[in-house]
Amino acid sequence: MNKVDSLITPTPGSFLTIIFIYFVIIAIIGYFAARNTKSMKDFLVMGGKAGAIVSGIAYFATQYSMSTFMGVPAIAYNNGFAGMSISVPGIAFSMLIPALLVGRKLLQLSKHNNFLTMTDYLSDRFQSDTVRATHAIIMVVFLIAMTGAQLVGAGVIVKTFTGYPEWVGVVVTGVVVIAYCMFGGMRGAMLTDVLQGGLMVLTAVVTFVMSVRAGGGLENITSELAKTSPDHLTMPGAKGQYGLGVYISMILLWSFFSISQPALFTKFFTMKNYSVMFKSIILGTLGMMIAATMIEWSGVNAFISIPGLVGNEADFVVPILIQQTVTPVFAAILIAGIVSAGMSTVSALMVVATGGISRDIYQKLINPQASDRKVLNLSRVVTVIIGLIGIAIGIYKPTGIFELVRFAFGGLGIWAVAVLLGIYWKKATAIGVLTGVVVGEIYYVALKLSWLPGDLAFGLDALIPAWALGMVIAIIVSYFTKPVSQDVINRHFAS
Repeated sequence: MNKVDSLITPTPGSFLTIIFIYFVIIAIIGYFAARNTKSMKDFLVMGGKAGAIVSGIAYFATQYSMSTFMGVPAIAYNNGFAGMSISVPGIAFSMLIPALLVGRKLLQLSKHNNFLTMTDYLSDRFQSDTVRATHAIIMVVFLIAMTGAQLVGAGVIVKTFTGYPEWVGVVVTGVVVIAYCMFGGMRGAMLTDVLQGGLMVLTAVVTFVMSVRAGGGLENITSELAKTSPDHLTMPGAKGQYGLGVYISMILLWSFFSISQPALFTKFFTMKNYSVMFKSIILGTLGMMIAATMIEWSGVNAFISIPGLVGNEADFVVPILIQQTVTPVFAAILIAGIVSAGMSTVSALMVVATGGISRDIYQKLINPQASDRKVLNLSRVVTVIIGLIGIAIGIYKPTGIFELVRFAFGGLGIWAVAVLLGIYWKKATAIGVLTGVVVGEIYYVALKLSWLPGDLAFGLDALIPAWALGMVIAIIVSYFTKPVSQDVINRHFAS
């Protein structure tokens, strides 16, 4: 028996009751979303009519996943306050920078050109089916991998709190998400995000309060850390891994590079107008600030009240805190908040991946004459297939899947080359951005797999120098290749 088994006692009765009620509420929301999902625009971008509350909460609920409540607090537990640099520094900018850099322009373009996916925008801007096919295929591969990883987390939670096999949690969670995404599309995903985001914030706040109590108060926790592990109070942390380079990298990753994450990019297509966008920034930023800061700080506090967790055991620091400090029923509600973190991300990934296949590949490349109704019906079938693949990944955890997921954010982040040049530089060409993206991807993977010396990352996350190299290559190649037509320039750069 490992230490986690001795610290967490399965409570299947209360846990299953609360989870069942939670899933029923989700199903009801999905039902009403389905009744209002009648076109591809409804399915993929909620008809472009999302309000500030839905938009703001959905953005942060998609941004934060299962790892926010399990993996990241473990980093804070092991490293101290420096470990909180994983996401806390970027909170204030996570929605603000994407909105200022690309959000306003994307909102305008989507209304005028009926863009429903990120691939729609890129292929139209660069007048290239090659760009469409390349982006759609890369996007779908990475998003499906991410989907499977989130479902793995749900399986671990169910096993821990019920004693049932992991596959039970993977299958049940996956089926519920498939159901409301298949019928409700983005509307179902975003409306359920409101409930899930609320649960995430509640879980973070209560866990923090309980961690402070369990540690005897903040003054006592700080005093004990100073005595037993003073490096927990300093940068670069107890293990020396979270210095200034990581701090800067995390700000850029969770704000700047969010502009090229399809599940976040398309959130701007869902918003009703500019007023909604800026209100959603305030709401979403507050949600992220509360959730991330409180849950990660809880990990630091727990180093005093739950000492001795090693290796992967630290991933369970939040569930341990919850079960040891509140009643079984309330604990089950809060654990549902952790499951919500995974479900909110899975639903967004699933809908966007579906759009990549049904609209970007099938409707735009294979069968341009397909009716909206036919593509909508196909989308529902594709959603089921993607969901089943995600469930299979979650159950079998094939070799290499987590390495692929580790690359996913960076692999998609490189497309910031195409997004930024597409929006700000009229002379950017399809060949230019594709060359830049491919070179950037190769450089990123080479750094991650240590094929190149780590010094070539300059102390930053590998994505940052890889993106910078991709930008330089894209600009140089664009100067020597055929530009897009003046009609495209006029549509994309009209004031």
